[in-house]
Amino acid sequence: MLAGVRSRRAWIYVLSVAALLVPAVGIAYLGAVSYRDERGAVSAQNARQREAALALVSRIDRAIELTLAAAERSIEVDAVGGAPWPADEGLGRYWFWIDAERRLRVPRAAPPPELSGGLPRGGCPGLPVDECARETEQRSAHMTRLRAAQRAEAQASWPEARRLYASLEKFDNTGPAAMLGLARVVDRMGEPARASQILGELERRFSDRTIDLVPVQLVVAVLRAEVAGPAGPAALLDVAEGILAGKYALDPILRLGAVLRIRQRLDDPLPPELARRRAVLDEQVAVVRREARAAVALAEDLDELARSAAPAWRGRPATRDRQRTLVYRRRADGGVVGIAVDGPMLEAAAGAPAEDLAQHAQAVVLVTGAVPGAELRTIAQVPLGAALPHLSLAIVNPVRDPDPLDEVIRERSRKHVAYTSGLALLLGLGLLATIRGAARARELARLKSDFVSTVSHELKTPLTSIRMFAEMLEHGVARNDTEKMARYQRVIVQESQRLGLLIANLLDYAQIEKGTRRYTPSRQDIAGLARHAVATFETLRHPEGVRNSIEVTVAPGAASAEVEVDRDVVVQALLNLLANAAKYGGTEHPIEVTVGADEAAAWISVRDHGPGIPPSEQARIFREFYRAPEAYRSNVEGTGLGLALVKQHIEALGGTVEVASAVGQGATFTIRLARAAQEGP
Repeated sequence: MLAGVRSRRAWIYVLSVAALLVPAVGIAYLGAVSYRDERGAVSAQNARQREAALALVSRIDRAIELTLAAAERSIEVDAVGGAPWPADEGLGRYWFWIDAERRLRVPRAAPPPELSGGLPRGGCPGLPVDECARETEQRSAHMTRLRAAQRAEAQASWPEARRLYASLEKFDNTGPAAMLGLARVVDRMGEPARASQILGELERRFSDRTIDLVPVQLVVAVLRAEVAGPAGPAALLDVAEGILAGKYALDPILRLGAVLRIRQRLDDPLPPELARRRAVLDEQVAVVRREARAAVALAEDLDELARSAAPAWRGRPATRDRQRTLVYRRRADGGVVGIAVDGPMLEAAAGAPAEDLAQHAQAVVLVTGAVPGAELRTIAQVPLGAALPHLSLAIVNPVRDPDPLDEVIRERSRKHVAYTSGLALLLGLGLLATIRGAARARELARLKSDFVSTVSHELKTPLTSIRMFAEMLEHGVARNDTEKMARYQRVIVQESQRLGLLIANLLDYAQIEKGTRRYTPSRQDIAGLARHAVATFETLRHPEGVRNSIEVTVAPGAASAEVEVDRDVVVQALLNLLANAAKYGGTEHPIEVTVGADEAAAWISVRDHGPGIPPSEQARIFREFYRAPEAYRSNVEGTGLGLALVKQHIEALGGTVEVASAVGQGATFTIRLARAAQEGP
């Protein structure tokens, strides 16, 4: 026999070790397989991401080729007057053209200032020294008088300014400026016709001259528009449109300045037609401004571009802005055509990466040595090719989004993770079940021990009363006192009924545990059930004890409500609820019994004014043998079976038991039952 016991113990040890080793070996194997699959999946995903990045680089190369071809066509359309500035917003937004003589044709560069048309700066070639000295002295005097005339005009001394300007208009060196000032002063003095005559003479005498590098024709046109009265805004728009159309020989910088000065004079409000023309003018000004800035930005790179250009396009960083790239190539005529681009423009040409590559993936063009921001994750990065060695393209997505590699790993290893998790879950569940089973067994043992002790006390109390009063009757204590004898007999009967109710609860629990409890439903009046239960409870209470009053309230809609239930079961459930209300509600507060009904259900509520039930205990109080800690501390007797039986009985009849309580505000228990179908006539 001892050998058999040892053999069984050995098998238990073997099975225990196997229960640990088999899952461990399985988990290790699945881990190795998963690691191998993950490495392959990562390699495949990296290759796919690199291919996607190279596809974006191909898009950029194609866009550059198409843009340079479009620039070539623009040059061929108008090679003499200069190619038009493209209106698109793609890579061709900042294109340029350098002719074979290394002159920047597009955008047009500003020529050096011409001094021939302005005031003489000094010197008198071909004249003797004494005559040159007199000429220089006269020029200085003229200039002094011209400045005096300008001061008088600024101070609104119109007669003085008119006299001084008139004395200078016949001289060749001060004539353009003097006639222009004289026309302004005459107009201010209310002689517009005379001002127009002076402007005509100025244009006739000095049409080939400039004033502060601005052609006299343009200065005259602007001044005529300003003195034109109500027609002035339209005339100013005509002048500005003529400037932008190339009517006046101006470099981009002066052209932009002249148009902006005219634009400042076009204040609101304007008629709708003039407002539309002004809006078009603003768009053209933006183009001119861009052209002027582009010409300045290219000035330092012209020689290097013309020297290093080849038939195949290439790129290099701009001298002024290292973040900008100049892409260029040699033309067949020896000139150079190219475009100036930056990172965002190339990213737009690349387009969006594949949708399945990563969530919120985007292409970023980086200068060599630069890295994406800390909030971005690099998925793949490739160079932009030998033609753009200083640039690379990276596919990135925000770090807050999932890493595509992690997603691939999860997809590939999901089966292995499921198997591993299943084994671990089985181990955990077994361990948890063992722990919970042991804890439950320990709790049940404690509860049953408490139950036996409590039931013994509960049975002992009525038996003691029955025995005591029976012995008193036997010894003739109330032999000659009929009232006392009747009271003793009444106590024996009530205690016997209490004992019977307790035994009925125990028998009910035993039958429910065995599954042998049977119910006999019948049609009952819900209000009658409540009143019968209250009357029965009143007879069961100790005749000499302090009692709670019981208030029964029947709602008007419940007076005729009927339910299909086992009468004895419902009455016993109500007796248990009333007994609890009497125990915990306090003798100074009444027990409130309320009967209500609606179209679908009828209910009976029992409310006490006791200490209440905490929310954490409201689900536990319906367990068998369970009593809340407050019940133990209050020294109130009980078995812990009453509420459990109430719940099981009522739910077996198709109803529900609800509790509503707050600490310090009592508790309300409600038995809710379905209404019986209305009987036919």
